[in-house]
Amino acid sequence: MSVDSSFGKLPDHLLIEIFIRVPVSEWAQISCVKKQWANLFRGECLWQAALATTYPLANPAKRWPGPIPRGLSKRRFAALYVSKHIFSLDGEIDEIVGHTYLFLKEQLELSTMPPSSSILHGTIIGFSSIPLLKINQSPMEGV
Repeated sequence: MSVDSSFGKLPDHLLIEIFIRVPVSEWAQISCVKKQWANLFRGECLWQAALATTYPLANPAKRWPGPIPRGLSKRRFAALYVSKHIFSLDGEIDEIVGHTYLFLKEQLELSTMPPSSSILHGTIIGFSSIPLLKINQSPMEGV
């Protein structure tokens, strides 16, 4: 029996349980293996499971002001990942730091002109020089 046919018979909820235990750095490659797996990474179920498993203390009711998108499990996972792994925040995870990083990174990518404030410019350049484990590649594309 081939590996493909063995994994092909597993229901989505079992695949999700397997994938959330694999290092995040491997998720982009995993999502490219099969169309079914790519669909799992595009859906909400995998990201909700990853949030619940990886960051059980993250308050799901917390909402952030301003231009930060709300309720997207994929984005919340990326923000929490940034807070913990890039900024190494100890104790209670400060999700707003991760959202701020993602927002500033997106603004830099969208901007064709440098920001008017040199302080903001330095902040954005500083943030953009920190790698984020293939955050711009599938499955976390657009995060």
